[in-house]
Amino acid sequence: MTIRTRTKSLAALLGIALLATVTACSSTSEATEGTSASLVPLTVGAPWNGAAGKSPTDTTSFGYAVHEGLAQPILEKYGFEYKAFVGFNNGPPVVQALQTGDVQVGLIGDTPAVQAKASGIDVPALVIDKPASDIWFLGREGGVSKIEDLAGKKVGLQFGSNFDKYGRAVLERAGVADQVELVNLLFADALPALQRGDIDAVPLPATTAGIWRKQINFPILSKASVDDPDLLATSVALTSRETFAANPELAKAVWEVIQAGDKAIDADHDAYAQFVFDATGSPVDVVKEATLWNFQSEPVDPDGLNTVRSTLDFLVKSDKAPNAFDVTTWAVS
Repeated sequence: MTIRTRTKSLAALLGIALLATVTACSSTSEATEGTSASLVPLTVGAPWNGAAGKSPTDTTSFGYAVHEGLAQPILEKYGFEYKAFVGFNNGPPVVQALQTGDVQVGLIGDTPAVQAKASGIDVPALVIDKPASDIWFLGREGGVSKIEDLAGKKVGLQFGSNFDKYGRAVLERAGVADQVELVNLLFADALPALQRGDIDAVPLPATTAGIWRKQINFPILSKASVDDPDLLATSVALTSRETFAANPELAKAVWEVIQAGDKAIDADHDAYAQFVFDATGSPVDVVKEATLWNFQSEPVDPDGLNTVRSTLDFLVKSDKAPNAFDVTTWAVS
């Protein structure tokens, strides 16, 4: 397996993400004026991949609770106030922003979260979600029609992400992992690369894939929910050890906000799909197809914990995580 890298440094990504997104988010994501100065402000960070011209918006259950006006009363009960949302290119810069204190809560995929923890970064898990979103493997227009035909081709992967883990596992199962050249690309760079034919395929969130397919009818080579449901990814809500030590009620607050968002989403799938479309440009029908509508009843979901465990095993076996750890004691909820 040949691997080629095209990424910027973590610090550079962080700087770009913070500079480009804080201002863009402020008009819709900042807390209302007049909130008590005694409340601890929370800035939330997460990966965001919307269409051109869209402002970064948190489309997770937490973000939907904010949108619906459900989050602030819950946060105030625990001594917090919602301040803003910051969008990043992927998960690792969110972890870095947690450490610098630029964000207090990070909502990222299990792969970058586990990789950070296994690398010795002290990021307590506040909530471990149930797997709830699909992953699609797209091919270039006029290219191959199935995963097995990617032998001798180039595949774009966002290294260190859930989609990196998924893509490698799918290629391995198809028996072509050692015959594919892997190219490290952010999704923003992967789209033009796929359009030009510089790469032959890329796995990515189904909602993002739907935005791309509005422009070009890229073939769908595989869907995780259909072909490899055991490879569905999950999300983890993280904070820094320093933030948690100073705010021991944070886990309860974040979990209650997520619960409120889950209930609102489950009560009206159409309204949530419209919200995601308005925020990202992902078509409503794709949002409804890509969202699995699975909601958890406890902060550490058993299916999510199993996903975290399998991710850790994958990262350790592939030498991408130096240290295994006890996933059952990671969460502080």
